[in-house]
Amino acid sequence: MKKTAGVLLVAFGIILMASAPAVAGTLKVAGSGGLISLVTELADAYMKKNPGTRIEVKQKSIEAKGGIFGAASGRLDIGMAARNLKESEKALGLEVHEIARVALVIGVNAETVKAPQGITSRQLCDIYEGKITNWKEIGGADAPIKPLTRPDEDATKVTVRNSIPCFSNLKEPATVVVMPKSKDMFRALSRTANAIGLTDLVAVFKSGGKIRALQLDGISPSADAVAKEKWPVVKHMNLVLGKKRSREAYDFIRFIRSAEGRRIIEKNQAVPVGGD
Repeated sequence: MKKTAGVLLVAFGIILMASAPAVAGTLKVAGSGGLISLVTELADAYMKKNPGTRIEVKQKSIEAKGGIFGAASGRLDIGMAARNLKESEKALGLEVHEIARVALVIGVNAETVKAPQGITSRQLCDIYEGKITNWKEIGGADAPIKPLTRPDEDATKVTVRNSIPCFSNLKEPATVVVMPKSKDMFRALSRTANAIGLTDLVAVFKSGGKIRALQLDGISPSADAVAKEKWPVVKHMNLVLGKKRSREAYDFIRFIRSAEGRRIIEKNQAVPVGGD
């Protein structure tokens, strides 16, 4: 009787092992804060279809530099960089996969009805130099402008400086408040009346209407404007492979470039890069 019970237990164990999904591995992903929400959504969709692989997207930014060097050293399976790599970074022998492009925009708190529908590049620079301090000076109502910025080394700030000539060497006064991380900018723009800040269309979409994007030099920011190369300030969203180049990492990138992955990117108002 005991022998029969033992045989049954072994057989039951074999059945459980056969029916359980094989654990393929865990991917550790980190880097630019501007990619966190989009890559997390893509990872969630991938894991639903591939339960054997776990993708851990770090929800705290370590910036593009952290993602790049994390991948190069092997501490990360995939690094996230919301900008193109510098020449010194390319020399590390990394494999770069651009997955999307998104409009980097001038966002305002959506409840701020005092702000105009759009501004010019010159007006933007004057705001961030402290020369324009009230919305009425650029067609809005009589209310103080509360400018928010990102650190100089951040991918968002670098992109703005490289894309808007008058911003390239602009000196921001102490009245311009620095938002250390993209999530800090997101929260501040969502909650602060009369605020203006540097963000992107993915964040505008995720805000659920709390952040509004301004026109710039008469052009409305949109995925279509990015695709047609009409929008002047574009963020390049890259995934970086370095020392670790696993099958799971390549499978995830292939999913991102599949029809389902492209739909997720497009839903977030970004333009997919690569794939069909």
